[in-house]
Amino acid sequence: MRMNIFFFIVALTGAFSAQAAEIKISGTVLEKGVRKPVPDAVISVQETATTATSDAQGRYTLVLPGNANYTLTASKPGEYNPSSSIIRVADAQALPPADFYLLPLMRLAEVLVVSERSPDHISKTIISGKQLNRIAGNGGDPLTGLQALPGVVSTNNGSAPAVRGSGPGDNAYYVDSLPVGKIFHVTGISVFNADLISDFNLYSAAFPPRYRNVTGAVVDVALRNPRTDRLGGKLNVNMLGADALVEGPLKEDQSFYIAARRSYIDLFLKQVVQDGLTVQIPNYSDYQGKYIKRLGGADKLTFHLHGAADTLKLNVGGGSDLAKQQPVLAGNIALSDAYAMQAVVWDAGLSGSAYNKLALEHSVSDATQSVGSAGNLYLATEDWILREHLVLPFSDDHELALGASLNHALVKIDADIKNTTCTQFNPACDVTSAAQRQLKDSFNSNATDVSAQDRKRIASGVTLIGGVRHSYEDYLRKAYTEPRIGIEWEMTPQTLVTAGWGRHNQMPRGQQVVRTFGNPDLEHLRADHSVVGVTHKLDDLWSWKAEAYYKKFSNLVVDDPLLNYVNGASGKAYGMELLVKKENGEQLSGWFALSLARSTRRNDLTGETFRFELDQPVNATLVASYQLDDDWTLGAKWIGHSGTPYTPIFGSNGTYPDGRPIPAYAGINSGTLPFYHKLDVRLERQLLKDTYKLNLYFEWINLYGHQNIVGYTYDPTYTVQKPVYPFELPFSFGVQAEF
Repeated sequence: MRMNIFFFIVALTGAFSAQAAEIKISGTVLEKGVRKPVPDAVISVQETATTATSDAQGRYTLVLPGNANYTLTASKPGEYNPSSSIIRVADAQALPPADFYLLPLMRLAEVLVVSERSPDHISKTIISGKQLNRIAGNGGDPLTGLQALPGVVSTNNGSAPAVRGSGPGDNAYYVDSLPVGKIFHVTGISVFNADLISDFNLYSAAFPPRYRNVTGAVVDVALRNPRTDRLGGKLNVNMLGADALVEGPLKEDQSFYIAARRSYIDLFLKQVVQDGLTVQIPNYSDYQGKYIKRLGGADKLTFHLHGAADTLKLNVGGGSDLAKQQPVLAGNIALSDAYAMQAVVWDAGLSGSAYNKLALEHSVSDATQSVGSAGNLYLATEDWILREHLVLPFSDDHELALGASLNHALVKIDADIKNTTCTQFNPACDVTSAAQRQLKDSFNSNATDVSAQDRKRIASGVTLIGGVRHSYEDYLRKAYTEPRIGIEWEMTPQTLVTAGWGRHNQMPRGQQVVRTFGNPDLEHLRADHSVVGVTHKLDDLWSWKAEAYYKKFSNLVVDDPLLNYVNGASGKAYGMELLVKKENGEQLSGWFALSLARSTRRNDLTGETFRFELDQPVNATLVASYQLDDDWTLGAKWIGHSGTPYTPIFGSNGTYPDGRPIPAYAGINSGTLPFYHKLDVRLERQLLKDTYKLNLYFEWINLYGHQNIVGYTYDPTYTVQKPVYPFELPFSFGVQAEF
């Protein structure tokens, strides 16, 4: 009996010893470079049959039998390359976490998915922010990349684009369904952190009725949501400035990001002197923020922050040609503007698949100008906007979208400045001889609008779209009811035919309608859009799209000696476009865009017809990106277009009262600049480390050095013409660190 007890004690002691010898080891499996958790990865021990599987956060725990050296391998077949690590287990030694960083298998075949945020397809181009961000020559700015799309015309200064015969000021911009004011800095780059832009919906014509106060085109930008797996960030430095981004979860149902940027060239290069002009290097700054509170199901609250500011200073020397032509410009010129927006959006899922989006937006803008002896201007605007968007899907084939908005604006003006009523219909715009006007005023304006759009499949593959918009604003006291109609025909699973027509209106610009400086009795600008198109998908990666359009403009504003401005002009634009596109998914991707177009304007008071100032009959762009290997990517962009029109000056025709020569103008836009073309090349390198990722790029601008002429200047007698070339740095670079 004693012997049995002895053996029992020995056995029990051995069992406890064996149990004590077992070692637990834990760690995390993450994606290399970005530290994204890798769930369902298998962690195996070569020396034993022990395995474990990572959870949704990439965490795992293994039990090892005792002191020894072990080879651990983490793998997820078909998605990641396996990774191994040797672990030494010894008594009385604490084991650090055994973390693994796995490299994705399919780094070459990255597929960029762009979201279908709207079911509308008429005259809409969808492209991801990442694709635009990596276009050669853009310096990593996605909005600049829009100018590589069909129908989009470069304005030579790199700022807001012109689309299908409309001017840059005729466009409307939305970010996450919110209208925004300031889109570009004075340097021409956009105000958004490039990494935050998810995709663009570009409506070039006949856009849906939910968009307000626009006759040109709509750029609808979607910013991505903050990451929810962990806290992380990015740092970016390029030729012009630096920016930082921090994002991550706050709680299980909350996440955020905040991004900020500032230029720094002005800190090192104070000024540039040329032709009697001393230009202080402009500086800019901007920020974006988003906070999401998930309420359960499809419901969520989203808070938005946007802001941007610019300052520009220059001195016009008294002996410069510009000062001799316009003496009131001599001296210091200072321009500054700032924009800030805050908004809250409530997304709510209703019964079935219906949903509602309610947004409250507040924005403030301030602009100050001090121009030599011409005077000073201060303009401040505060806007409140309440927007409602309700989508009611009655069935899979029938959807009704309803919208409404209330707008309240407070405007403050303090001006004592020359009133130059310049328009595209009168090139003879002399600042010095213009009348000096004063205005100190504060006023409110209100606007309301409602819209409805009904989408119904009326036959197999055929969807009919009908819409209407009613708007009213109390400053000019104008109301408009405008119909929109369209049809989408799925001719085959690969071919979509679309057609649309819409009527649109837009309030004239600020100076043109304010009292003293403008005409408070103006009508709104009007535009009728017609478009027909075909989209065909050749395979999973290749597609082509062709569209023809016609736009008719009326109530355009011309200058008037008595009323400052009147509605006395019209215009038209028509053309055809082709887009051939190769999606990401293989080494080669990109697109070819060709536009054949014509745009004219007519002064209905004089009967004079001329080319629109941004008319480019032929415009072609080729964008290509080739992934050389896992780390290196080579990209290129070639752009070529017909020379834009300009108004020649051929000497003088008399003198002003102060003795200055009066320039003698030829017909408006009767001259044509030389054909414009250039090639930009981009080389990009990605470096993956375990806990961070580096992206580096270098760009060669205008690689073959073609001297493009974007305009002409004249000496004070207007007898000597000199070409103007765009200011371009020969190269650009950038470095981004992601952690």
